[in-house]
Amino acid sequence: MIIPLIKYMLASYTRSYRYFAPVAFILISVVFIYSYRPNPILDSYAVTAVLLFIGSAWLGMNFLNHDQGRQSILLIVHSGSSRRFYTAQYFTVALLSLIFSLFAVLYPIIFGMFDKPITFDELALGYVGHAGLALLGISLSLFFQISFMENQGRAAGLLFMVIVLALAGQSIVQGLPDSFGFVPYILPPVSVMINLFMHAEGMSMLMLTLTITYLFIYSFILLVIYLWIACRKDAANAIRKVG
Repeated sequence: MIIPLIKYMLASYTRSYRYFAPVAFILISVVFIYSYRPNPILDSYAVTAVLLFIGSAWLGMNFLNHDQGRQSILLIVHSGSSRRFYTAQYFTVALLSLIFSLFAVLYPIIFGMFDKPITFDELALGYVGHAGLALLGISLSLFFQISFMENQGRAAGLLFMVIVLALAGQSIVQGLPDSFGFVPYILPPVSVMINLFMHAEGMSMLMLTLTITYLFIYSFILLVIYLWIACRKDAANAIRKVG
């Protein structure tokens, strides 16, 4: 039941032409980063992964608001449950970002933009890191759509602030006591992933695995919280209408 919903949402979104700005940002940013060669592999991936995180947050907010909620009620009824509808929404925009993650990772390889041949481990880390940050951006955007914040100018500003804090996580704790080292992990762990890309060669496989796993768990927790809140809101609205 979810697959037809995803197909319909993709068709609806592409017909709106609202996708152009965030998609153009992602594609142009990646091409611009590799406008000069040669480039270090993981350092370059750190930059494009951050750009993909920003672009995915923008894409997610843009996708969730593209029909202004006009079809949501009908689609919820058609899908059979609010949870299935919201899950299909997430999977739809996640699919788009995973495709852009593949583009960001493969583009410099195909056009020979790196300063040395890439290894399988670097390729795997590059794609998983890009995909993880893309999903994190989408998960954050869930809470800034029009059904949560009617003032979309304010929502965009708040989302931008969260993005800045996420990027600056490691910098915020510099100079602070070691007891504040948890702060970048409480914030969306973008700075943690940047640090992983920049210092991957000196990290153990266990540390790499734990960091990447934490990134995906963080995104999943945000999704679960969103589904819980959204479904409760729909249930409350239904009771209010019946009452």
